[in-house]
Formats: sequence, structure tokens, C-alpha cells
Amino acid sequence: MPDLDVILAPALAPDDLLGLELHFLDAIGRRETPPVLLIYASPGRLVSIGRYHLYGGPAERDGINVTRRLTGGRVVGAGQGWLGVALILPTRTALLKEDVTRLKPDQIMNRYARGILTAMRAIGVECFYPGRDAITFEQREIAMCTFETDAAGAMIFEAAIAHNRGMEDLVHDLERVDPDGALACRMYDAASATKVVRELARDISFDELAGAIASGYRSTLAETRRRELTAIETAQAQHRGTALGASSWLAGPATPPSLKLKNRIAAQLGAIEAAVALNAGGTIEAARISGDFIANSPAMAELESELRGRSLDLPSISHAVTKTFGHHDNFFLGAGELSNLVRLIAGVN
Repeated sequence: MPDLDVILAPALAPDDLLGLELHFLDAIGRRETPPVLLIYASPGRLVSIGRYHLYGGPAERDGINVTRRLTGGRVVGAGQGWLGVALILPTRTALLKEDVTRLKPDQIMNRYARGILTAMRAIGVECFYPGRDAITFEQREIAMCTFETDAAGAMIFEAAIAHNRGMEDLVHDLERVDPDGALACRMYDAASATKVVRELARDISFDELAGAIASGYRSTLAETRRRELTAIETAQAQHRGTALGASSWLAGPATPPSLKLKNRIAAQLGAIEAAVALNAGGTIEAARISGDFIANSPAMAELESELRGRSLDLPSISHAVTKTFGHHDNFFLGAGELSNLVRLIAGVN
């Protein structure tokens, strides 16, 4: 029996995508549904922000929509001109055939990016995964990766592939949708970013590119079965996506006005910021970490809980960070050594 269901969705609305991912995380985590490789495209011009970005702007401006992923990481392009990949598994090592006891969290993307690398090479684009979150062709970024694990341990690995629009286009979209510059993004041009059609010197359809990706994962990860979305999955996507869209998901959790002490560092994927509020006794009342990093959301909730009531000093912050990320289940990628996260929160750079 195939280990992985492959579903192609060439016109999946952003809210429906989020709803479908939430449904699959639950259903696959409970082993009610086999693991799924969802390959999709969404209509319209979109900017995809990570789970941990602060954003107070509109959902749409000047014809460009903003959507927030379930996963962390950088701001990337989405929608028209981009192809998305979502691999959902009951655990982050469920289909790996190696000794997973030695596999570190920062090696996860290396393993799950291999299907994309195989696919791109099969169509004639010799891509590489040099580490962190980018897939490159001749040192130009052509795709970005990220992942999340929920409280039950289910994983979603996501990739955004520049089909016929790339990161250099995202820069211009951000200028229009976020003129105040709340969302940070490095400057890209033809020397630092590229897209599939540029490197092929020809157009390539969604079906051809998606088919190559499906074959790539079949040869590198597991036996696959192509299928359509079921009626229940479609209904769940619409129901849960509508509910999430009506919530404060895009804006993120409300920021208490007491969160005033801030520190910011330039990090591996961009920038990371810590905001801290102290109570009358001088201990931490609340803390929030935001920006360009990849972490599992249960760990971030755990860290914020661990920080409450502690002194804002290096030993106390180090204890909270080590307690949260000192075991194999939790991860924080993008800051380098965890000591950098400690210094960020403590305000010591």
C-alpha cells in the first residue's frame, strides 16, 4: 500500500489552504488519513508572511493580498507565479529510512527538500539546498522551505517555488502592500533570485512542474498514490479556513501595550525581535519573540510561559531557553546558537 497520498490543487484559495492544512495535521496526526503531499497554486497576487511576523496592515492593498502561514520563516511570494508544496506527516521522521535518533531538527529541511531537488534536476534545473531555508540555482534563490510541528507531533513541511515570479517580484509587492516597511525583506535582483521559467528558457505548466515534484518525492521518500480531495476534506478546508480568516489570525495575537522593552538582531534568515514587559517587581510579565525564524509553535508558547516571573538577566533567560529547547522535540532555527536567542531576550548583544 502506498505510504504517501499526492493531491494536486491548481487553484486553491489561501484561506482554504490554511483550513486544509489544519484538517490534515489533525487527521494525519491521529492516523485517520495517510501522509499527504499537497502540491498547489493559488489565484491572485499574494505575499506570504510567517507565523511569527508582526503585522498590523490590511489583508489587501492595491490588488495584493497578505496571507499568514502556519509555519515560521521569512516573508515569501505566493499566489500567481508560485507553486506551493505542503508535506504533512504524523511525525517529522515518519517516512525517513535512516537512523532518526541522530537527526537534528535543523536537518529536517535537508531531508524533505530532496524531493524538490530531484524534481528540479529532472526538468533541467540543477538546484542545491545549501542549508538554512533556501533552495538555489547557481547561488540564486529559487525556492524557500520551512516546517512546523504541532502539539501532537504532526509535521507540515512547506516550500514556495518560484515558478514564473520570484523574490525580486516580492520586493515590489511588499513596497505596495506594506509601504511603512513593517515586514522586512532583503533586496533581491536577477543576480540573487531566479525562477523556473527563466532557467528553463521556456514556459512550464502547473501540471508538468507538479508532476515532476510528485515523482521526485516518490523516488526519494515513499511510494505514492495520486488522488483527489474528498468531499469531507473540501468541506473541512472551507469551514476551517473561513473560521481562521474571520479570526485575528492574519494580525496575530494582540500585543499588550506593556510590551515595550525591545531588542533586535540581524539573524540567519533576516531579523528577530524580542519585546518584554516587566511588572512592578522587576520580573518578566510577558514576552514575545517575532521575526524571521522557524520554530514549532508549542515551543514558542512554552518559552513565553517559562519567561514569565523570571528576572531579565542572562542566567534566568538562559535557564528558560535551555529548558524549552534543550530536548529533541522543540526547535528554534534562524538565530544560530541558542545563546544568541538568550542575549536577544536579555537585551545583551
